[in-house]
Amino acid sequence: MGTLKDQLYHILVESMECGHLETGLVLLESNISEIFKLSRSPVRQTLERLHDEEKISRFDGRGYLVGNQPKEVIRRQITEKDFSLAGGEVSVRRIDSWRKFAEEIERDIVYCSMLGRMELNELKLSKSLDVSRTTTQKILLYLQSLGLVENNKYSSWTVVPLDDDRLHQLYAARQQLEPFMIAQATGRLPDSDIKRYIERLDSAENQYPNIQGRLLDELENDLHQHAMVAGGNDEVVTMLQRTRPILLISKHLLGGKIDFPQSDPFFDEHREVFSLMLSRKPEQARKSLFRHLTASESKVQHRLEQFRDNPEVKIPEYLARIIHKDAVRAR
Repeated sequence: MGTLKDQLYHILVESMECGHLETGLVLLESNISEIFKLSRSPVRQTLERLHDEEKISRFDGRGYLVGNQPKEVIRRQITEKDFSLAGGEVSVRRIDSWRKFAEEIERDIVYCSMLGRMELNELKLSKSLDVSRTTTQKILLYLQSLGLVENNKYSSWTVVPLDDDRLHQLYAARQQLEPFMIAQATGRLPDSDIKRYIERLDSAENQYPNIQGRLLDELENDLHQHAMVAGGNDEVVTMLQRTRPILLISKHLLGGKIDFPQSDPFFDEHREVFSLMLSRKPEQARKSLFRHLTASESKVQHRLEQFRDNPEVKIPEYLARIIHKDAVRAR
């Protein structure tokens, strides 16, 4: 389950692609807020995002129009039925309280994991967030599922260092598991989903580099997370979750700590995999994904090096470097 904005975004996109929110239809912030029982802010931000992606357009009237500069303006009241017919939900699920903190903590942990092994003080984390220990533990269990922290006995937590050796091991795991899953998914993923993924790549490429890092992360997840689920093996999907730090490096560094690369970061390589899936060529899709992962490792390794050369990271008070005894003696 994503954020309120992410959930609303996907419901609106699905409804537009299904044709139940037809081209030229006027979308009003107040109308959508009322249907989904949301405040204006997440609805406004979602509509702005759809506009940035050229899925909806501004016009002389109030609101937005479905489509990129449609010729006809259609004015009608949007109802819950428009979304239920499209297969979408007419409500979005509220995020558990711990999730609103998870993104910030995830970012800090990713930065610090690239600096070496660190100890995480659960009590200090709880106090810094001003939340209960139960909420803190939910955050830590989530980070553990991503392979960012590990639990030692007596509620002691350690940030798993993301060094060169671990990066290589994570990529080796992905090279074994992801091509297998994408071959399995090739016969199962609906054409509509694959075409939507390709369209999202095309749209991002047309705007690049004037995009947000969040969009790149979503495009990475289209292939390396959502398409994998269609492979039908939940155990492998769970194993792949532990390799998430690879994607999190780019998610939190690009557009922030590190400038976007001059050339296409991965659009062509993802598009090739999806095109082969659309043509129902599992073996070719498998090989294409393997090539992409091989090329990706050197790119991410370079990003790690760029970050380490000038990290500019303030270590949060709930983290502390672990200094080995050998290093102390050397001093």
